[in-house]
Amino acid sequence: MKHLLLLLLILQNHKIHMDGIERSQDCGWSCSEGLQCKPRVYSPLSAFHCRNQPVSSAVFSDVMLSSVLACEEKKCSLQLKIATSVNATGNIRGVSVCADFAGMMGHCQVYTFGHVGKGKATGKLVDVRFKCVPVRPGQLVFVTLKTIPNYCTAMWTQRHLVPDCSHEGIRDEIAECITGKLAYTVDKDRNTLTVKVNDAPEDTDYNLRLCHKRNIICAGEGAHRKIKPQQLQSSIMLHYSKPLPCLCIEGWPARVDARRVQACPFKNNLEELWSGITYDVNEEELIWEPQCPVRVSVSLCHADGQNSCLDIGKVFHSDGQKVIFSSVDPHPTLCTKFTTEVGTWIKCPFTKGNFSVWTAKVTVKDGQQWAEISTWVKASFSISVCEMKPSSQCERIEGNKLQNHSLDKMKRAVFNLSKRACEVCICIQVQRVDVHFSVPVLQCNLQCSNWCRDPERSQDIEKILLPAVIFLMLIMAAVLFGRIKIKDGDEKRTAWTKLTCLRMNQ
Repeated sequence: MKHLLLLLLILQNHKIHMDGIERSQDCGWSCSEGLQCKPRVYSPLSAFHCRNQPVSSAVFSDVMLSSVLACEEKKCSLQLKIATSVNATGNIRGVSVCADFAGMMGHCQVYTFGHVGKGKATGKLVDVRFKCVPVRPGQLVFVTLKTIPNYCTAMWTQRHLVPDCSHEGIRDEIAECITGKLAYTVDKDRNTLTVKVNDAPEDTDYNLRLCHKRNIICAGEGAHRKIKPQQLQSSIMLHYSKPLPCLCIEGWPARVDARRVQACPFKNNLEELWSGITYDVNEEELIWEPQCPVRVSVSLCHADGQNSCLDIGKVFHSDGQKVIFSSVDPHPTLCTKFTTEVGTWIKCPFTKGNFSVWTAKVTVKDGQQWAEISTWVKASFSISVCEMKPSSQCERIEGNKLQNHSLDKMKRAVFNLSKRACEVCICIQVQRVDVHFSVPVLQCNLQCSNWCRDPERSQDIEKILLPAVIFLMLIMAAVLFGRIKIKDGDEKRTAWTKLTCLRMNQ
């Protein structure tokens, strides 16, 4: 965070020309016409004690710092170009310039332009262009100008940020910025990626691998492939295990501190992230651990069979961290809801496999209906009787008391039901109350002489029977209409025959 604030401060306080990179063939030094500057290199560790003599602070003016490309044939390098105007008054007979880099030895030079006694520079505005300083992409340079002799009030200093490899003007020109470009095709049936590297450096080997991108770093998946320059014309096949959105192809030239290029074929395939759900039976914990960094809200919900899932309890907000729901009672209709800025996904981890630690059922003995609860763990339950309505809602019956019961491990409880249970569509609703997350369980299979219709089943039967009835009615109508037509035809034919017979008799 501190580095980011420093960078923003630098960009705000100092004008850095990033729009274009100048190509300079001449990075030599020069002074105003008529002056013979004499440059010499000195160590930045040399002591130059400044003098406190009164000298105007406006000695340096029109200081220009710019990053330029110095190219020879096909090879280019980055250079820092420095130029200024010096008000050579009094005893000033030269200028020193230092370019310091964070954590590295600086680069300093001294330029003298004659003695004041000879009258060559006294009172003149001397234009000085210093020899370019080699720099690297993204470097932060501290430039300091001093007079010779060194007057304390005449020092000038400024920061300069060299464009990094993302800058359009240098990313394809500087050797350390050239990474190559990745093209790929996906074979989902074979779980393979066919990769082709284009525009890679010609003078070095090239590394290629699969990795999982986690914010800044990309953790490798298996060993990388080293490709010789002559093999870059061929395609390389890479095998992957799962099409995760953070699975990327990474390539880089085989040299120290080389920049890397990445391509992520499945970056929009968020569906794969929601499968990593596990359940700890002993701890009663539902755990989701993302395999890729993702900003998501996670909650538990109850699937009601009507294409909706009702939220239960707390919502967790994750930026890629593990999410743990403690004290969870597993049930096929207990689901996990994942919500991101692009959509919502619902996964029900208990639909497959026997995770339940308790059961509820209805039995009949000697004409009496009984509800029975069995549990394999110590648990507490709420039991109520409700009436199933055509709206698929089970409403509690007035006067029926909600009962709570605690059972020890491997125990069961039996409750007798009212003899009027078969007069309406009665169901038993049972739910665990000793956990944070649970869903109500309905048992509606009472053994009654008059069949109690299940609304969902009735709707399914109606969906089947209604078209059949309509089709049968159409057939009956067609048959009836056909019989009427046949009867009318017989009557007409009979009348015509009788008429013919009458004519024959005459």
